[in-house]
Amino acid sequence: FWTRPSPPHSFPPPEVMTSRNPNALAEAQSSSEMFDVMCPPTAGFDVYKDRPVPTGESKTRGVVHQLKIWHRSVHVWLVDPARSLVAMQKRSVNKDTFPGRWDISAAGHIGSGDESRPTAVRELAEELGVICVEEDLDFLGTVPAEQADLGGCNCFEDVYVLRCDSESIAFAVGEAEVSAVAWMPIGELEEKLAAANDPTVVPRTQTYRDAFFRHLRDEHGCVW
Repeated sequence: FWTRPSPPHSFPPPEVMTSRNPNALAEAQSSSEMFDVMCPPTAGFDVYKDRPVPTGESKTRGVVHQLKIWHRSVHVWLVDPARSLVAMQKRSVNKDTFPGRWDISAAGHIGSGDESRPTAVRELAEELGVICVEEDLDFLGTVPAEQADLGGCNCFEDVYVLRCDSESIAFAVGEAEVSAVAWMPIGELEEKLAAANDPTVVPRTQTYRDAFFRHLRDEHGCVW
């Protein structure tokens, strides 16, 4: 497994892909896809109890991102608790947010009228070629992240964990969206996300980091 290299901003070598992905999308994203608009998060939003409130409007991806409108997404982390590893994807350079950076195992926006868990299952299949059922996903909570001014978007992020065996799982990336995938020690990821302005990874809010790493320790027995 990867250990910290000496050159700055390097990353673990990508996994070897074993097959083509029949679920992969043909393009990195579509500016015309529709998202349900959400009210901005209230002060004191509880990631474990609170959920986003829809306004009743739907707008295109292009408009939502341009105007920094709040919407919804799913994040799925593939975690190997036995080895304290997490799978990271490298985003395609054609993505409209944080292109070329290492990120969550699989993620995507929730389309207008769609539900969270089915979206999470679909994103795993499209981006990594990993097939699961909704019941396999462990839901952590919903984190509001205001990142439109950082190169991302303003999104309520539904966070899931999927336990797996890093030595046996096979990846088949959707090349339009993902350029590589690699396993990283959880402790190294925690350090990278805590570092200010690390250009190799997509940033996560303090609330997100606290909830995510606590969940891995308390609910999945990860030790690092």
